[in-house]
Amino acid sequence: MTQPAQVSQRQRNGGGTPGRQTWIALGLSMIGTAGLGGVLLFLLDNSWWLAAGGALSLFGGAFYLGRSVGDPEPLYGTLLAAAYVGVATVLILGGTLLALLPDPWPGLEVGDSTFFFVSPLLLLLAGALGSMVGGRMSSPRPTSGPKSV
Repeated sequence: MTQPAQVSQRQRNGGGTPGRQTWIALGLSMIGTAGLGGVLLFLLDNSWWLAAGGALSLFGGAFYLGRSVGDPEPLYGTLLAAAYVGVATVLILGGTLLALLPDPWPGLEVGDSTFFFVSPLLLLLAGALGSMVGGRMSSPRPTSGPKSV
């Protein structure tokens, strides 16, 4: 006896990228970063805590994306992380040009570019892992048939 096959969200989308879920995940990641990362930056006065809060928020957004799509595809989390880094870069550049952000950032030395090299890598890792874990948790578990004695 066969079990009915479950259709994933990816198959329902015709194999395309899930646009609505990606926008929701990006919004959740940005709001989470502003909340969690902003509080950590304010309390601990170090930009690395902002990046850590952003990575946790992006992991949560990517987890939502993978779970809602129902497929443990790391590409979705990678695309989400790329969009997240793009939005963050525009915000950082705009804030710097408008002199709204301090220079240097709290916890960084003048000319220290390590933060701007390492933090996008952490965000990429968080996005891919979150998407894979979320998709893995939503995908049906293979069941084994009855065992012969």
